[in-house]
Amino acid sequence: MAAPRMAWLDGLRAVAVLLVLYAHLSRYLLTDARAFTAEWLHAGPAGVMLFFLVSGYIIPASLERHGSLRRFWIGRAGRLIPLYAVVAVAVVLLGFYRPADPAAAAVAHATMVPFLLGVAPATPVFWTLSFEMVFYLLVTALFAVRRPRADGVLAVLLAVAAVLSAPLAPQAVRTPYAAIALVVGLAGVLSRRRWAVTAGGVLLGGLALTLVTAGAEPSHAWDGLLIVAVMFTGTTIYRADSGQTGWWPVAVVAPVVAAGLLTNWFAELVALDALTPRYMARSVITLLVFAGAFAVGMLTRRWRTPGWLATIGVISYSVYLTHYVLLLVLRPLLPGNLSLAWQLALVMAYLSVVFAVSWLTHRYIELPGQRWTRRMSDVWEKPARVTQPHAPVRG
Repeated sequence: MAAPRMAWLDGLRAVAVLLVLYAHLSRYLLTDARAFTAEWLHAGPAGVMLFFLVSGYIIPASLERHGSLRRFWIGRAGRLIPLYAVVAVAVVLLGFYRPADPAAAAVAHATMVPFLLGVAPATPVFWTLSFEMVFYLLVTALFAVRRPRADGVLAVLLAVAAVLSAPLAPQAVRTPYAAIALVVGLAGVLSRRRWAVTAGGVLLGGLALTLVTAGAEPSHAWDGLLIVAVMFTGTTIYRADSGQTGWWPVAVVAPVVAAGLLTNWFAELVALDALTPRYMARSVITLLVFAGAFAVGMLTRRWRTPGWLATIGVISYSVYLTHYVLLLVLRPLLPGNLSLAWQLALVMAYLSVVFAVSWLTHRYIELPGQRWTRRMSDVWEKPARVTQPHAPVRG
């Protein structure tokens, strides 16, 4: 269980993953409910955007708490890679993923950005991890060049660039070059030489911007840059909340990024010949849901987060990665023309399986990986570290 000061973030993660669960499950069960709600809310995008806001808030705090790029990246590897690898192997063994070029697919997945390299992800939910990786690379670059608090400026620049450049020309980045740049850049920032850390950070920052602008999959040609801007908005909120800045940067950044999202979502509707009052309202409601959920979470964080909600948040990474695979496995077993009572019963049964499997994967895959990397970082890390002064992290 997360520390009490972080329970509000776990609660937000739970809300995010439940929105994603509803978006995917309602394609097969409770379809009548989906037919209504989909007219007014993009539940899936609202859920992942909430995830991105939470990541933007907590990831820089994690980096500053470590005070070391080495510890940060070792920790991220232990947090993400074990379950990511298990799920990728599982979908291959189950026959749900058959890439035309297995070698290229393996290399692309090893970078954790296959979605931005023109390679179909092993499971569709992996797409968000590609944007998470871009965010990590940019945060690393800012830290390496000793500009860790430039996140607000970067959020605004990304939002403006997103509006001016949309739709992006997608999938122009090639896997081998991206993989080489990633390895070289990480080798630099993980070294103990100041010049190598700086050079590696610059390389990783350039790679991240190239991926998100020239590697975008067509489905995110309109909002790829804005996704990263949303994460840096979360960072700007963290800076203000931890006392590193005033709240005025948030008052500037949040409206600019929100305006950028709505501008590009509306522009995408125009391109699809679907700019209707209802779909415009859906875009606004989707924005209000994830931004409002984050605001409510912050305002009520002194309250006790319900235990069940915090628990779902703790295992949310497992829920997110495993739920879609379980849905693929169970989908052939779902009969058609079911009564509402039977659909609700199947929904409860599916959720029970998802949460049980997720608890097991969290307990026996995620946690051991995190413990191992903590031990390794203690072994590999020495007193000489690349650090930045920072304020105490408050949850």
